[in-house]
Amino acid sequence: MKLAGVMKRIGIIDKIYGNMPLERIPWNIETPQRLSRARRQWNVTPCKTIDLGCGAGNYALYLASRGFNVTEVDISPTAIKRAKEKS
Repeated sequence: MKLAGVMKRIGIIDKIYGNMPLERIPWNIETPQRLSRARRQWNVTPCKTIDLGCGAGNYALYLASRGFNVTEVDISPTAIKRAKEKS
């Protein structure tokens, strides 16, 4: 994919995070049920963690509340801003 196409997609994602309520964004999952099950099933203990494509930071907040040291990364500056606001 050409850089212009990538930048256009980033702009679209950024606009979604800037203009839409979080509860209306289809991929914004407030309760990370699968992550919770996987953590318990595999007995994952707190450690350094990276949340790639963190969006509004729901998974990062969940993990941080359980003692994980989480770094959030997303292509959307607005998503990162909203994640910081939530934390």
